[in-house]
Amino acid sequence: MFGPVHLTVGGLEIREFRAQDAPQVAAFVTTRDLTALPPGPPQAVAEVDAWLAETVRRRLDGAGVLLALVARGSGEIVGSIALRDTDWRAGRSEIGYGMRIGQRGRGYATEAARAVGRWALTDGGMRRIQLRARVDNVASLRVAEKAGYQREGTLRLADWDGEKAHDLAVFSMIAEDL
Repeated sequence: MFGPVHLTVGGLEIREFRAQDAPQVAAFVTTRDLTALPPGPPQAVAEVDAWLAETVRRRLDGAGVLLALVARGSGEIVGSIALRDTDWRAGRSEIGYGMRIGQRGRGYATEAARAVGRWALTDGGMRRIQLRARVDNVASLRVAEKAGYQREGTLRLADWDGEKAHDLAVFSMIAEDL
């Protein structure tokens, strides 16, 4: 299992969410702008502190890690990236990311996906990092490719958006790719 994650790359600081992030996270919850937060964000301001504490406990329990993408200089949380569905024996984890709508197109997701993937394969003790993206999400497909992930194939009708099934492209990064 890995310890606290803190990376600096390009215009980003990539670090674990922490108690000091409560005002920004509460603002996201209040405005319902949850695109900067990983899946399962707090749904009410009263849940923010417990959610922030849970993100650290998740790492300590070995389930993965939820990381804030923070713009260097301003300290603004612009997105998040996570290692989830971690299998320590197999040495694999899945990476997922989300960006605030106003922060997209600046290369942050690509920088973060590359940096966290590399970290996971070196210091994080993983052998394989997987990334899945809907095939109709051109921006996310581009992020995966630019970040150095290799496309392996398609999981047909593997994602459900509540109304319709979608195909998922599967990408991976292994140490030999670095």
